[in-house]
Amino acid sequence: MIENQIGKRFSEALSASIQDNAKLQEALDNLCDLDDAIQSDPALPKFFLHPAITDDKKLAFVMSLCDNIPAGKEVRKVAEMLVQRNKMAYLKNIREYFEKTVADRLNQVRVKIVAAHPVSEEQLNKLKSSLDRALGKSAVIDSQVDESLLGGIRVSIGSWVADATIKNRLALLRRSIEKEEVLL
Repeated sequence: MIENQIGKRFSEALSASIQDNAKLQEALDNLCDLDDAIQSDPALPKFFLHPAITDDKKLAFVMSLCDNIPAGKEVRKVAEMLVQRNKMAYLKNIREYFEKTVADRLNQVRVKIVAAHPVSEEQLNKLKSSLDRALGKSAVIDSQVDESLLGGIRVSIGSWVADATIKNRLALLRRSIEKEEVLL
């Protein structure tokens, strides 16, 4: 799909323009902040697609967002190019690809943890050290709470998911019972 091609192309260009790994992480943080700011208001994505609003006004608005973040020159340049080429709608895709690119360059892996109850710092540190050893990379953990899981934990690493939640176990049990009823 075109949004993936655009996301990958801009992400690779941004990554190539930054040599220092510390600046790479800073650029990722800036890009995430810019995307979060734009996604926070449902009207903003429409603002960038509106044909009656001039590119100068769009650019001035994006630069004011960059000033508030404050964004580095590399992220500012990407934002400017996105406005000039009418590609601001693809900022989320660029962010996703850039997160992967940064993780690869910094030898990191993003891990998403969803638990029914808050996970303590001690538990997160134990999990991080175990994942670091098992994966051979530094785990960057994003922890979330979802009370609908009832209990347990779901760990996602890329496309791999380990689901040890009560909600999942109940769903598996329900499917198993339904399957047996069909066989009878």
